[in-house]
Amino acid sequence: MPRVTNFNREILKLTAERIGGNITVEFPKLADWLSGGHYPTVKQLAEFAKVVHIPFGYFFLDKLPELKTGVPLFRTEEALPSENYSDELRDSIRIIQSRQEWLKEYLLNEGATPLPFVNSFHETDNPFVVAQEIRKTLQLLDDWAGSMPNWEKALKYLFDRIEDAGIYLAINGVVENNTHRPLNPDEFRGFVLTDNYAPYIFINGKDFTAAKMFTLAHELAHIWLGKSAAFDLQFMRPSEDTTEKFCNQVAAEFLVPQHLLQKKWEQIKYSSDPIEEVARQFKVSQIVAARRLLDTGKLKEKQFFEFYNDYKAKWQLFKKKQKEEKQRGDFYNTQHYRVGKLFFRQVRTAAKEGKLLYTDAYKLTGLYGKTFSHFEIEFFNKI
Repeated sequence: MPRVTNFNREILKLTAERIGGNITVEFPKLADWLSGGHYPTVKQLAEFAKVVHIPFGYFFLDKLPELKTGVPLFRTEEALPSENYSDELRDSIRIIQSRQEWLKEYLLNEGATPLPFVNSFHETDNPFVVAQEIRKTLQLLDDWAGSMPNWEKALKYLFDRIEDAGIYLAINGVVENNTHRPLNPDEFRGFVLTDNYAPYIFINGKDFTAAKMFTLAHELAHIWLGKSAAFDLQFMRPSEDTTEKFCNQVAAEFLVPQHLLQKKWEQIKYSSDPIEEVARQFKVSQIVAARRLLDTGKLKEKQFFEFYNDYKAKWQLFKKKQKEEKQRGDFYNTQHYRVGKLFFRQVRTAAKEGKLLYTDAYKLTGLYGKTFSHFEIEFFNKI
């Protein structure tokens, strides 16, 4: 079998170091490739490229290109954002960027007009007003969640209202459909890519479900400001960045309006479990309720952190038990969130009308051949 002799060993070295771990176990002759004592076959080098998550052709360049997405990651404990993050986050952003790029071109060709709410506010505006405008755009009343049976149903209802407004949504806990590449919720809770035609929200599916509604609200605020970002939101606290702080204020007000909270607080402030009372009233998780009570001075910081850590520990224990019992969700049901309902509708319509090759539709959705067709049937049976 022919071997590759003209590849750039420095790029091979840099990408191997970036991955680290047990890469030499998977590629035992890596040291020989680096020293020139042995050469990889085309198949071996292609497999290596796949493992280190770069295009095969990069090994023949003079230097490794900057692996940047243009999306800053804001970390709670760090003063400045950076693009120094994992390949899993980077590749997830690139997947959504490729979807967004296709969407924008498609929508423009279809005569779509810009969404008026994107980039319609600034950090100097009143966050209460922004929260109200988001509810107005999504056609939600201040107490919209009050009629929902629980916060899980409220979250699903919010997903629908967001997509109905023209905002694309994806929830995934792995890179595309690769279960060997899980996303780390300690690194990021979500990211948002703003655009006047196809704003896109991505939520880390590995994060505990109770925190997803707050992440979602935070991302909505970013769209109204017109600023793309990824964030970790440790303890639901933003970084010191002005935009991040503002988006958190908007998110809190959007989910639990202060005037309604104050009214409710007068009724429950002496109850044995005020966090649960707030959660039940506003159909948010207890985590979100506790965070809002902290923000409004009704809960002390020490109380919040104790509650948060206890809640997270119980959730992790629950997920561990699920894993041990090997509980698995239905693949096609999961795709509703990984692909997103609104995005799949657009892709399917374009493919049906001959405006998108099915091979490109497969690539955009991560669903290939019969899997795409099967999901299509499942999708339209459930909506």
